[in-house]
Amino acid sequence: MWLAVTLLVVLGQAAPANPYMEQARARYEALHFSEAVELLELAEQVPSRTRAQHLDILELRARCELAEGRRQEAEATYERMLMLDPRAEPPADLSPKILETFQAVKARLFPAGYVALKQLPAAEGLVRVEVVDPWRRADAVVLHWRGPRDADWRPLRARPDAECCVFQLPGGGPGPVRWYVEAQGPDGNGLTRLGAPEAPQEWTRGMAPLPPPGAGPGDVHGDRESSTTPRLRRTLGWVSLGVAVAAGVGGTWLQVRSGESHDAASRAEWAGDSRRHSDRARTQAGWATGLFIGGGAAALGGGYLLTW
Repeated sequence: MWLAVTLLVVLGQAAPANPYMEQARARYEALHFSEAVELLELAEQVPSRTRAQHLDILELRARCELAEGRRQEAEATYERMLMLDPRAEPPADLSPKILETFQAVKARLFPAGYVALKQLPAAEGLVRVEVVDPWRRADAVVLHWRGPRDADWRPLRARPDAECCVFQLPGGGPGPVRWYVEAQGPDGNGLTRLGAPEAPQEWTRGMAPLPPPGAGPGDVHGDRESSTTPRLRRTLGWVSLGVAVAAGVGGTWLQVRSGESHDAASRAEWAGDSRRHSDRARTQAGWATGLFIGGGAAALGGGYLLTW
């Protein structure tokens, strides 16, 4: 498992930093807004970008579109930005026109005072909750839990600042643990709930499956399972890791070539040559994205097969 994790880290570091974002920012500052949008389209395809970088890309793109008078497109970009992070905000020192457009989109997507809690997939015994709080009304997120012998609810508190809140259910004994989650305002008032005291959710610690009656310690999977199958899994695991490395190297090379093609498009004297180089840059960036995604999936699969 550690090998797979290390490989994923190496692949993430091998992926180049986004080569287009700073170029796009420079073109924006030089008032070349359409060129900045083209660079931001490429920046959005870089698979190594983080969530925060993606938000920056969308925010700058909306500004460029507004500067060119394309308000409808800018509103669509702001919608994508708010769907990615409902708490996102543009810099407060921007022009009133930009801030008004953003607030109009936000008000259209989320009614005033909107707060919601969404349960996310989690390992056994954990509760992961996404807090959708575009107007920043929630001051705390509280998980109320009660064991099978408890008469009162017990609270576990978390701050809603991160992307999600994670709670460890303290169920160690027999019987179900009942729980619900509540978002609270600064004065402790409840804003919204996931579950309720009268209709809580339940969790019972899972039990390991018992072997068939009469089976010995080595009889559960059989002799062939204990020899041939693990060897095959190891072989497939190493093959998958090899594919992941090759995909990472290929994706890195294509990403670099994409940057070179875009530079060639910027230097081209003829419009036809510029379009050809730009199309090549997009194609190479798309293939790089596919290779990075495939390499990551192969690395995860290989790590799973080696540790199964």
